[in-house]
Amino acid sequence: MSRFEGKVALVTGAGQGLGAQYAKDFAAEGAQVIAIDMNPDTLEKMAGDIRQSGGKVDTYRLDITDYDGVTKVVDEVAENYGSVDILINNAAVHRAIRVAETSKQDWDLQINVDLNGSFYCTRAVLPHMLKNKYGKIVNIASASAKVFFPGFGAYAAAKGGLVSFTHTLQEEVKMDNINVNAIYLGMTNTEYTRERMEEHESVTIKLEDMLQPPEVSKVVLWLSSDEAGPIKGAAIDVFGNHS
Repeated sequence: MSRFEGKVALVTGAGQGLGAQYAKDFAAEGAQVIAIDMNPDTLEKMAGDIRQSGGKVDTYRLDITDYDGVTKVVDEVAENYGSVDILINNAAVHRAIRVAETSKQDWDLQINVDLNGSFYCTRAVLPHMLKNKYGKIVNIASASAKVFFPGFGAYAAAKGGLVSFTHTLQEEVKMDNINVNAIYLGMTNTEYTRERMEEHESVTIKLEDMLQPPEVSKVVLWLSSDEAGPIKGAAIDVFGNHS
């Protein structure tokens, strides 16, 4: 029996990059994947790959900063499948801007997507997890929440808040068979990272020396599994060879 057979796994930001990797890996291990993203083209391409491989996936074009929209989708999924067992809060946005040049719009965008959106998704799935006395939530934070870089003010604030939220929520649900954990994610070889490297020639790390998406996915899927049952409220460094 596959590790996630019979489980429903919701992944945000699932259209490309790490989100697509998580979605594909969950599907390969038997989960019913619920893939959320704002870009319908990348979302459907990813879903097509899963279906071609025999996996199960439903897609929703959704902005996770839409509280009512998120709640509606999660309730629909729970009605269709009986539960939402796993939530991966992966969707994120980053703008490399020093604080002195950060506009209110830049700040609000990153806080709304990276922190508020993760809360909205969590708030939507929690009633179903509490009802079923089962749930796994993995919040994708960032190395920038503990290793500090110029230009990461809003992003680090959002991701640091996400880690604190992880710890606090776990205390609230630890007796309900729900695991809430986070990872501090280091630089990973994704489409977004490669685009940033083209814009900033000062970045000299080789792509092959970065974390690779399948490596990160192994950690995230393990934290989402019953094998990681004793791990509650952890924030794990996933840096690879770089901090």
